[in-house]
Amino acid sequence: MNIFKALSEGNGKISETNITSFLNYLLDSSNELNNSFFILFSNLIDQNLDNPILKTNLFLEARSLREQILSFSTMYTVQCEPEYSIKNNYGNKVIPDILLRVVHKQSEEDILYCIIENKINKSAISNGQIEKQFKFFIDSDDYKTGAPVISIYITPDEPVYQFLVDNSKTENPNTAWIKWVNHKENENSIEATLKTLIVEEQKAEIQPIDLNTKFIIKSFIDYISTEFRERINGKKNFSYKGFNVSSIAETTYKGDKLIIKRFSNNMIRFFDEEDNLREVEVKPILRDLNQELRLNIELTHSTGKAKNTQILGREIINKLNSINNQQNV
Repeated sequence: MNIFKALSEGNGKISETNITSFLNYLLDSSNELNNSFFILFSNLIDQNLDNPILKTNLFLEARSLREQILSFSTMYTVQCEPEYSIKNNYGNKVIPDILLRVVHKQSEEDILYCIIENKINKSAISNGQIEKQFKFFIDSDDYKTGAPVISIYITPDEPVYQFLVDNSKTENPNTAWIKWVNHKENENSIEATLKTLIVEEQKAEIQPIDLNTKFIIKSFIDYISTEFRERINGKKNFSYKGFNVSSIAETTYKGDKLIIKRFSNNMIRFFDEEDNLREVEVKPILRDLNQELRLNIELTHSTGKAKNTQILGREIINKLNSINNQQNV
């Protein structure tokens, strides 16, 4: 069973907070990965900085992965704090998803920071967010003057985020855009980095990973590979709960675009204009649509028995498509 997919079904939901928590676990030195994921993640960051600085600052150049991990773990530790509150001198605060510190073990001083902001859908976009986080942090008591600060934006591979990253670079040139899944550069993503982690462990290039941990990481890879897969014609090109779409109709409900999908198991679900599942009770909305749009669909069978959600949904989809086809003639 894939725990991430299981939690995203029914009334459960995988949120940005859930994903951030798992990423926080992977990066922190307290886990059993012995900094192996952090080193791979550092290479990914450098790959996406205009001027790579991590390898130089952490002395990771020209070494095998095993040597990089051993050298780094001897000298440094990674401390990750999710939803860390950063306050400025006026008492205002910002809360990045993760504040990552690289700390020198001997001196116990911070030598590098990563401010990480994670997005899983466009509805959570906030203009100026990562610039503000950077400005607040370098003016806070938490910041050790002179230590590099890297702003990291982790998002789906969609063009809308490019503008936000470019704006952040005007405030902090050390801004990296990391993609969960990269549609053009397959090896430049969180997905690819996690796959590399598993492959390197299989090759005995890093320390063994606990079987349970390895299974969870593979499940996470499978989840993000599915969730952030490239869309075709603006729609996610994968099934829902393993069932393919058999029919679909679009309409407007309470001022918002509503996409009604019927799946191969007769299940009816609603999606928004970004093709995200709407967590709502289906049948009451079907009844509202029937009344508001004057579809004149009977809510009961000839026997007087109420139609179930699957049948009512099928008839509404068919009626909406019939109306739309007539309007387009």
